[in-house]
Amino acid sequence: MLALAIGAFGLGTTETIVMGLLPQLSAGLHVSIAQAGLLVSAYAIGVTIASPLVAILTNSLSRRATLLLTMAIFIAGNACSALAPNYTSLMLARVLTSFSHGTFYGAASIMAAQVVPPARRAEALSLVYIGLTLAMILGVPMGTVVAQMTSWRMAFWLICGVGVLAWTTMWLWIPQDRASGPAIPLSAQFRAMLHPLVVTMMLVSMCTSSSMFTLFTYITPFLQTRSGFGTHAVDGILLMIGGGLCLGNLLGGKLADWKMLPSCAGLMAAVGVVQVLLVPGSLHPWVCLVLLFLWGVFIYAPMAPLQTYVVACAGSAPNIAAVMNQSSFNFGNAVGAWAGSHIVDTHWSYGGLPVLSACFAFIGFGLVGLAEYYVRRQAKKPREVVPHPLTSATHAVVARPEHDLRPHA
Repeated sequence: MLALAIGAFGLGTTETIVMGLLPQLSAGLHVSIAQAGLLVSAYAIGVTIASPLVAILTNSLSRRATLLLTMAIFIAGNACSALAPNYTSLMLARVLTSFSHGTFYGAASIMAAQVVPPARRAEALSLVYIGLTLAMILGVPMGTVVAQMTSWRMAFWLICGVGVLAWTTMWLWIPQDRASGPAIPLSAQFRAMLHPLVVTMMLVSMCTSSSMFTLFTYITPFLQTRSGFGTHAVDGILLMIGGGLCLGNLLGGKLADWKMLPSCAGLMAAVGVVQVLLVPGSLHPWVCLVLLFLWGVFIYAPMAPLQTYVVACAGSAPNIAAVMNQSSFNFGNAVGAWAGSHIVDTHWSYGGLPVLSACFAFIGFGLVGLAEYYVRRQAKKPREVVPHPLTSATHAVVARPEHDLRPHA
C-alpha cells in the first residue's frame, strides 16, 4: 500500500505542480502566464489520448510489470522536464510523462484490492488515493517553495526522485502476479463503455475536473492579482486548500456510501454557488480564504466516488472503465486550463475564472440529474440485463472478483 501511495503521490504532484510554478515558468521560458498554463493542458491531453492506448498495449503484462513500466516512463518524463531547454521541449516532456498516468492508476487500484483480504479492499483503495490527496496538500506547496528558493527545474528533479523511490519500493514490495489480460474481449469491454449511464457519468467526471482546473491552474496569479496576497502567503493558502481537498476526500466517500447521485448533485451545486460568491469575495482577503477552503472541500469530494461509480456502471469492463474515466478527468483538466487561459487574456482577466468554473459545475449538476433518470429507467426494467450500479459507490470497484467478470448477455 505504501509503495502504491508513493507512486500516486508522485503522479499527483507532477500533474498539478505547474499551477504553483506559473510565475517562474513564465519568466524562465519567456512566455505569458496563459501560455505557461497550457502546460497543464498538455499533460491532461496526453493522459486522455494515451491512457486507453497504453492500457491496451500493456494488457498482456502482469500488473506488477505494468506498474514498474509506467513508473519508469514517469521518471524519464520528469527528468526530461527538468532538462528542457525551452517551452516546446517542456511541453513534449509533459506529454511523455502523461503516458504513465491513467494506466498506473488503473493497475494500482486493482493491485490494491488483490493484496489485502476482501474485508479491507475499500480501505486499500482509499490508501492509494491518499497519495493523490497528499500531492495536493504537500506536493504542490513544497514544489512551489523549492522553485522560489532555487528554480522550477529543481522542482521537477525532486518529483523525479519521488518516482525513483516509488519504483524501488514497488520492485521490492509489490508481489509477483500473473498476466492481467482478461478473458473478456476488448470489443465487448468497449461496448459496455457505451452504455448511456457510463457515458453520462464520465461526462460528470469531465465537468468536475474542468470546474476545478479552470481556477486551480491559475490560483497563484489569481490570489496575487485579485486578493493582493504576497508570494509566501500564497504558499500557505495552497496548503490550506490542500487541507480542504483532504477533508473533501473523506466527506465524498461517506456521502457516496449514503446516496451517490443525490450527494454528487448537491456537491456540484455547492461548488457552483461558492465560485459565484468568489467573484466579489476574492476582493476581500479573509472572505476569499473561507470561500477557497470550502471550494477545496466541495470540488474534491466527488472525485474518488465518481471513479468507483463509473467502474460499477461499466459492469463487464472494469479495467477499461478505470482507465477511461481517468481520461475523462484529465480531459476536463485540459479543457479547464485551456478555457481559463482565454479568460485570463480577455478584459474579464482573473475575475472571470470563478464564473467560468461555476458554469462547468452547473453543467455537471445537470448531467447528474440525467444519470438519475437513467438509473430510475433501469430500475423499471428488471429483466433487461444492463450495467446497473446498485452497490455502494466506494466499494464498487472491488465488489466483484476478477474471475466473476463476464460480458453481459
